[in-house]
Amino acid sequence: DIGNANLYLAKGCPSCMNRGYKGRIGIYEILLMDDELRQMIMERSDSSTIKNRAQKKGMKSLKEDGARKVIAGITTTEEVLRVTEEDIG
Repeated sequence: DIGNANLYLAKGCPSCMNRGYKGRIGIYEILLMDDELRQMIMERSDSSTIKNRAQKKGMKSLKEDGARKVIAGITTTEEVLRVTEEDIG
C-alpha cells in the first residue's frame, strides 16, 4: 500500500554519469534461522519452499525491501527491478 507516496524517476547529471544516483544503499533479505527452517535445509527442501515458509514467518523479500525504499524516496522502481530481476519472489 503506497498511500499518497510520491514515486520518483532518476534524473542524471555529469556528476553521476547520468545515472541519477549518488552513493549506495543496500536492499536486504535476511533469513532468521529457526528449528523448522533448519530441518527443511537438512532435508534438502528446494529453495522456493524454504523461502515461502520463511516469508510466512515474516521474512521480507529483496523486492519488498526495495519497494519500501522506493516509497520512502530513497531509490526508484527501475533500480529495484534491475537488481532483483533474478529474484524468484
